[in-house]
Amino acid sequence: MAVVDPDVVEMPGDPTSGAMPPYRRLVDWVTAETDGLTDAELDLDDHHPDREWMWWSIRRQVSHIAWDALVFTHRRCAHLLWPNGDEPEPIVWKDHHLGPEMKYDRVLDEDRYWAVPDLIDKMEVGIGWLERVVAERSISELRADTTSIRGTYFWEYVITTLARGAGPDPDRPGYLRYTLEGSLWMVFYEQLAHIRTIQRLKEHQGLTCAVELPRVGYLRLPEYWGDTDANGPSMQRLPTG
Repeated sequence: MAVVDPDVVEMPGDPTSGAMPPYRRLVDWVTAETDGLTDAELDLDDHHPDREWMWWSIRRQVSHIAWDALVFTHRRCAHLLWPNGDEPEPIVWKDHHLGPEMKYDRVLDEDRYWAVPDLIDKMEVGIGWLERVVAERSISELRADTTSIRGTYFWEYVITTLARGAGPDPDRPGYLRYTLEGSLWMVFYEQLAHIRTIQRLKEHQGLTCAVELPRVGYLRLPEYWGDTDANGPSMQRLPTG
């Protein structure tokens, strides 16, 4: 089993480092963990309310990772990647963005993107964009670029794993304020957590995992590593009053 050095994949505590996530490794790990799986192994799920981590099969975990790489980067980094507005459209954005028009629940259109190689191809596109952002922008630019979003109990919980770059917005109750540095580490940790869930689904089926993942980011929390089957905090929004 391949072992990953945790120092390479964790937000450095020393802010002078300026190191950013090694996004390419996410593609490598997804590819390794899904290699050779049958359709039955890829599609096993369990919708019991006490086993939320099993609601999405391995295939849908990969689809969500691809969705996250594309949609997060398009939503948060479009002004940096395509300042002239010449945005590519590898998926239909209006159908996939969060909001009332979203047709698919945080996964890609399953009528078009179902085979795992096709999902990984879409993930590659989003990962390439993330790599461009961290290569083309200085750490000072990433820290100066801030946004405030309506918070949820889930996000309030998982941002505790960041060394910096995210916290309550002091000017807006119920909102969280992120620097782009913090957001870029969050999306890395989010995808890493779903790779760990792929591993848990494999272990549940008696399958061998390909990579020994480090406990960094969300994986420090018991719900996302698998120390417990308990559900993590919900996506219910934080109160604004």
